[in-house]
Parts: sequence; structure tokens; C-alpha cells
Amino acid sequence: METSAHRIVMGDGDWAPDQEAISRETYPSSSQAPPGFHSAPATSRLRSMSVSLPWRRPKSALYEDYDAAARSLGLEKCKSHGFGGIGGGSPADDTNAGPGPASRHDHHRNLKGMLRRASVSLRTGVKGFVQRRTSVPAEAGLDGEAPRFMTAMAPHGQRPTTAHSTWHRRLRQAASFHRQSRVFHTSHDDRESSLSGQPDPVESPTYPIPGSGEQPPIIPRSTGAAARLAAANAHHGVACQHDYTMESPLPRPGWLAGDALDDHESGIGIAVTSSEMELYVPHGDMDSDVDVDETSGDDETSIVKVDFVSRLPAELAIQVLALLDGNMLNTASRVSKRWHWAVQNQHVWRESFLREKTTTYATGEFVKPGIGLGVPPVRPSNDWKAIYRVREQLDKRWKDGKPRHVYLNGHTDSIYCLQFDETKIITGSRDRTIRVWDMKTYACKLVISPPELVGDSDARSPVLYDLVGKPTHFAAAGDPGSPGTDGQMRYSHHSVPKLYSPSTHHNASILCLQFDQRILVTGSSDSTCIVYDIARGYQPVRRLRHHSAAVLDLVFDDKHIVTCSKDVSICVWDRETGAMLKQLRGHSGPVNAVQMRGNLIVSCSGDFRVKLWNIDTGKSIREFDGHNKGLACSQFTEDGRYIASAGNDRTIRLWDANTGECLQELAAHEALVRSLHVDSISGRLVSGSYDSDIKVWDMETGAPLLSFPKWHNSWVLSAKSDYRRIISSGQDPKILILDFGAGLKDIEMLSSVPPGEAMTGYI
Repeated sequence: METSAHRIVMGDGDWAPDQEAISRETYPSSSQAPPGFHSAPATSRLRSMSVSLPWRRPKSALYEDYDAAARSLGLEKCKSHGFGGIGGGSPADDTNAGPGPASRHDHHRNLKGMLRRASVSLRTGVKGFVQRRTSVPAEAGLDGEAPRFMTAMAPHGQRPTTAHSTWHRRLRQAASFHRQSRVFHTSHDDRESSLSGQPDPVESPTYPIPGSGEQPPIIPRSTGAAARLAAANAHHGVACQHDYTMESPLPRPGWLAGDALDDHESGIGIAVTSSEMELYVPHGDMDSDVDVDETSGDDETSIVKVDFVSRLPAELAIQVLALLDGNMLNTASRVSKRWHWAVQNQHVWRESFLREKTTTYATGEFVKPGIGLGVPPVRPSNDWKAIYRVREQLDKRWKDGKPRHVYLNGHTDSIYCLQFDETKIITGSRDRTIRVWDMKTYACKLVISPPELVGDSDARSPVLYDLVGKPTHFAAAGDPGSPGTDGQMRYSHHSVPKLYSPSTHHNASILCLQFDQRILVTGSSDSTCIVYDIARGYQPVRRLRHHSAAVLDLVFDDKHIVTCSKDVSICVWDRETGAMLKQLRGHSGPVNAVQMRGNLIVSCSGDFRVKLWNIDTGKSIREFDGHNKGLACSQFTEDGRYIASAGNDRTIRLWDANTGECLQELAAHEALVRSLHVDSISGRLVSGSYDSDIKVWDMETGAPLLSFPKWHNSWVLSAKSDYRRIISSGQDPKILILDFGAGLKDIEMLSSVPPGEAMTGYI
């Protein structure tokens, strides 16, 4: 050991002999020593005493460079406890001072003074040396009695303790969540204030202040878990796991524990609230880190039983009930008459319906009311509870696959294309006619035909009547689930449409068409397209000429009309003027289908490829490879995220439009897949095939949902769907309507068309 061991701080070599000399000088024999003081080896005895003294060498990993700290703070800390320097000089002088009679005598005198102060601290509870022994129980040992080391130190007839009562009460109150007043101690350097037990109140710090040799730790507000746990452990005697005697070393203070850095139940933020608070003791198995009492279960039950409909204003109760779905609302209506009255409010059912029934699979937004997608416009006259009920029943019919079917007759040859909305169906056929059908009555209202097909105006037209004079247009309905054969039809309804033969017309098969509220565009085997004005009775507006072969498919939006042809090209037209803007080339076979979303076009061809185009630049930006035979159809979802394609390899593939990845490959049909339709709201995919089958698929999982085999007598050429129906056409001149809402009470409430409003535009 170097000579600095003679300093007061943390010496091992000279410190023990000095203390042993003091003990021999003070108590020459063991008989003169006080009770409980044994003449054990000095090192053991003094180690047990030094645990409560401030110069105890800390073991915590927090003190990494202790020697440096000792050299800078040692003598000043000793002076604060009543010790002077060994020679009475400065710390620097003391470091080099050697042992001598006078200095050793002063050293002994100061040490005895220090021991007297330590004993005062143990007897009176002065906040000081032993205040840091948080791991020592304050009340009882293992057998319910005070530990022997505390009994030995306590004055006769006085309750043993390790801390003064005032501070202990504050520790107990800090472990409580009852926050009323906030009282904290001032600096404990003021000895008179500490002894009197009347500290000055100060504001709570925002961070914990560790205790020093003369001060207890100051713990901020808003915590309490660790302190409460320590109090509970002290109550149950958890800390007294050893038989403490004067011969055994004192327990290690909790703040020096080896796991101090891993205290996951830290008490940082304790709020000291009141100077008088009972000790918190957990009951039974109750969690001591949570301030709950034995009636907590009853409190929760009482909260559940609160009748908020009765206690809240009606407006707030209605807002709460509107968060429930239909099934929960029906249950709530049976609670009481008041609840039943509140649930009947139309606002409740409207909000529930618009929240639950307007979500979509791939549209990028919720369904807007009143645009013909199964969500009616918001009208004061709406019965939203009935609307919710009808929609639930309709969804169940889709799930069960139980539609009512109707066949529309009138065309005389294959029906290549169709489109429909809530009021009408428009079809195009190989017989060179375009026909408009009323969705509600199934009557054919208008036939647009070349003049040569009309015949003699004085005689009955062969377009409207057969050879025996009966009307050729009629609807035939059958039982759900039965194939469409004439022998199983239950009834039929005949109609006589109006004939319209404009001077601008097609001279060949109508292969494709699309309409919106303003225009109808048709494409034909005559290599041209015609634009009709719907509001003016389907009067032709212009003809689009550029393709050199049959126009196989078309699509348009607010700005452009896009067409594709057997001439392996795609043409982009201006919708308002009819001018051709650009021609896209890149396929090596007939382009059989096109679809558009925003500034993107997807096309498929007989060359086995699906291509994605930028409409502004006219360039191909991506190809989707995977099909091994010619393709007949392709479709976008409304948000442009997914693409579906199918063709002669009998499979349907679903693609990620952004990455080109094939998400699903469905072994769909037994023959060429001629038609696809994506319902971006429900996520249903409808396919029609040359095997005469119509199938419905789940786009997200690829699972088959419904199948209608052989409901057409030949090839299925087109199949489309909406929220209520599937409508298809085929090589047999019939239009098949699979209506899942037929016969449902109040089904018309889902329509965006006001009741009684007739179809317009066919006259």
C-alpha cells in the first residue's frame, strides 16, 4: 500500500490497525464493552460498522473511477462529518503527512467523534449515515422480531428503526397514488431542521436526486412503483433472509446492489403528497405495483352497467350507437324501451350503413352514395334500417349463390358485347343491330338498325315480328338454379320496341361498345367506330376511321377514346373532336382487348403478351409474361393496382400492375376464357368461357365462389356484373340476367334512381 493509505478515505492497510488500536484503547477488555460489542477481529467488526458510514467504498458500477473521486472529495466529506485533516491542513497536505503522535491522537479523537455521531443517527433517526440502508427491514425480522443488530443499537425501551419517523412516513406516502399536497425537504445540511423534524417545503424536482451521507434521496413526483414494492417487501420480511448479528456484516445497501443498473421497476417520478399517510400493504395476491383496492372488480362491473342512453343527452347517445354494426344494433334495441327508441333513429342506421357497406376492394376510396353502386343517395325519405336489412339479405344471396334468372330474347345472331347500369342494358350483335332494354321491365325499348334490315314500312318488320306475326322480343324467367332451356320457363313477356335507322350506321357485326351518361361508342367489323348522343335519342355524332381491320375492343374516359384492332395497333382519339392523337404499335398479333385507368392502358393480344402503355408518351412501359397461348381479354381494377388477363390457355392470371408480378394463376375453365369482368368494390371476378360456363372468383384469394355451368347453350362471349346482378351474352342469341336481388322486399331502396323514374334516351 502507498502512503496515502493514512488518509481517512478508503484505506485498507493502515485503517484496520488504527481502528483496532482505538477499540483496545477505549475498551481494554471485553467485559468493559457495551452489550452486543464483541471483541471480534477488527477488520470484520469495523467492516460491519462502516456500512453505515459515508466513506464505505461503493461497489456499484456507477463509481468506475473511485480513486480519483476519493482524492478530490475525501477530506472535504470528512470535514462535513466532523473530521478534520490528519494534520489539520489541506487535503494536499494530508496526502503527504506521515503518522506521528499528535496526528494519531487527533485522528483517534476525531474518529471517536464520528462514531458518536453515528450512534446518534441510529438512536434518534437523524437523516444521515444509515438512511441509505433501504434493503434493511424497518419493522421485523424473519420471525416477526426486530433484527438483533438493530436491537443492539437501539436505546433501551425504544422501537428500533433505520430511519427517522418523519422521513419514513414520507417514503410511505410516496408509495401512494393519493396526491393532494406536495411537501419536500430542503437541504439536510441544516442539522437543527433535521433534528426537529420540521423541514421547509420546496417544489418537487423533475429528476431524482441521489442521497448523500447526510441527506436522503429526493424522489420526484409521478412515480411510486419501486418505493411501494420496497415497503411491501419490508412488511413481509422479504429483505430479512439472513440472521443478522453483530458478528456478521451488515446487509448491503439496496442502492449499492449489483442489479441497480437493471432496475426495471424504477421509482423515478414518485409524487410525495401528504406528510401523514398510512403504509401501503398489498392484500393477498394483488399486484403491489398497481394502486387498486378490493372493490376494483365491483367498480368495473358498475361501469359496464351504466345506462349511457339514459344518462347522456339524446344526441350523444345516438352518436355512440352509430358506431355499432347492424347485428349489434338489433341486439341493443332489445335492451329496453329507451334503447329501442334510440336505436330506431335514422342517423344511427345511416352512419352504420355508410361505414359498413361502402368499403371496397380496389377503388382507392369509399363508395359514393347515389352513383349506382348499391349505395342510394342520401334522401330525407330514406329508411336506412330497411336499406341495411336489404343489403344484408342481398349479400347473403351472393354468398349462397341463389339468383333468379331471366333470359331476354330478340337478337337473331350471336351477341358479342353488352353493358348495363341500373336502368338499361345495351347489347351489340352479329345481326348488325344495337338494342336497348329496360332493366326493370325487361322490355326492349329501342333497336338501332341499318335501313335495309327494317324492310317495307307498310308491312311488319322482320326485326320486330317473326313469320307468324308474333313479337320477337320477350323475356322468359325460370326457377333459380335451373339451366336456361325453353321447357323450364315459367312465363314470358312480349314487347315491341321502337325502330331507329340512322343514316350513319354499321354495315357489319357490332363487336364492342361502351356508354356513359352522355355518349355511346360502338366498334364493328367494318373497321370503324360510331359515337352516339344518348340525350338526343342515340343520334350518331361522328364516325372514327383509321383502323384497317375489325375494331375488337374499345374504352373511353373524359378525355380519350382508345380502340384496338385486328391490324395489331391501338389508336388513341380525342373524345370531344374525334381526332386521332396517336397510334400505339408493339404487339405482333391482333389486339383483342384494351382497358384504361388514368394515363395507363393495358392491352392483350394473340401474341401471348399483356402490355402496359403510357397514354401520354405512347410507349410500352411493362410486359407481363406468363401466358403460353393467345389472350382474349384483360381488365384493370378501378385504382389501377391490379390487372386480370385470360385467353386460350384456359387460365386467369392476376398481376401487380406496379411490379409485373403474377399474384394468382387460376385454372379457370375447360376452354378459351373469352370474357373477364373485375368488380373493384366487392373484389369479385366474373369469367365467361367457350365451355358455356360462368364463374365467380375471389380476387384476393383466388378461390372460386360461384359457378353457373351450361346456363348458355353455347360460347359465352361477354359477362359483366354489379352489386346486384350478373348479365351475360353468348353465341346463342340470348341475354342471361342472374338477379340476386329479385323478389327481395325493398330491394329498390338500393337503387340510385328515384322510384317511378322511367328510363330515358331510347326515344
